[in-house]
Amino acid sequence: MIKIINKAPSLLLLLLITLFFSHCTDGTKDESEAIDTDKIKIKLKFTRFDEAIFNAKNPQEIADLENQYPDFYPVYMYQLMGDITQTDQSALEAAANLMRNFTTVPEFGLGLKHRADSIFPSFEPFKKELTEAMKRYSYFFPADTIPEFITFISPLRINFPIIEGKNQIGIGLDMYLGSDYKPYHSFQLADQFPAYRVRKMRKEYLLRDLITAMCVNKLKPIETKTRLLDEMIYEGKIACMVKAILPQTPDSIIMGYTPSQIAWATENESEIWAALVDSKVLYITEPDEIRHYINDAPFTTAKGFGSGTAPRIGSFTGLQIMAKYMAKNPSLTLQQILMENDADLILNKSKYKP
Repeated sequence: MIKIINKAPSLLLLLLITLFFSHCTDGTKDESEAIDTDKIKIKLKFTRFDEAIFNAKNPQEIADLENQYPDFYPVYMYQLMGDITQTDQSALEAAANLMRNFTTVPEFGLGLKHRADSIFPSFEPFKKELTEAMKRYSYFFPADTIPEFITFISPLRINFPIIEGKNQIGIGLDMYLGSDYKPYHSFQLADQFPAYRVRKMRKEYLLRDLITAMCVNKLKPIETKTRLLDEMIYEGKIACMVKAILPQTPDSIIMGYTPSQIAWATENESEIWAALVDSKVLYITEPDEIRHYINDAPFTTAKGFGSGTAPRIGSFTGLQIMAKYMAKNPSLTLQQILMENDADLILNKSKYKP
């Protein structure tokens, strides 16, 4: 059994850990803070499809939406809302009937819309934050096109609140209605929305999830036959990118941790690393074993960890390794760092020994 020190952190320790953790990406953090975003000009396109679909009152207005959103409409109507073409009605009639039910029943879509309007009474603050993030994104990836952002509401049917298309990103507002939103806790949705996930289904996570989805697309897809170390470095790269683009976002949000989980992971960092090395799990390749260190859960489910530990400890350690690697190689740009796919080289050059 791997023994991990588990102490109850004091308030002072929590503060010190937060300050330490916020500077974990030395090179990129400094670079991102030095960016003069006032000199970066972008045109943010932010569209409220959720409002448009709830304002459509008849088949003709539904048809107009299909013309206005030629790329997003079929994804929304035929994938998120379900297959509505297998009926005796025309596709348009079926869509109109489906949307009439969805947008007028209080226990269905109308209730979701009312809750979304209360959680997001104005999108101006979010658009301001998103614009700043996209300026930073443009700084690091100047060749990329800034996508159009489209808000939508679906019937709590999808597990991925951010969907991506060609130069478009859809944002499912129904996935950010607050941890206290009663439908999230219903018996029927218990398997889809476990408590550790519901905790993060709030607006504070919206921008983080959005930027994370964009950052994942910047990395070369990881091979199917990989080692735990490869997965850890991959996860660490994603977290470093997100922190570079959202430098003011709390680390609890970046990692999806509670303050006490960050405190635990940081205080026990050396013991965690020793446990990974001593148990010789860095080079395991069995997917079922690797996911215990990487997948989200109430805690890290790998052997020797368990209740009371922070989840995704492999991802946390990957971030620490990448932070050390970036600090040891300050001349490398973020793009150069992302292009290095040799996990062993990154680990060796990071000289990571907490």
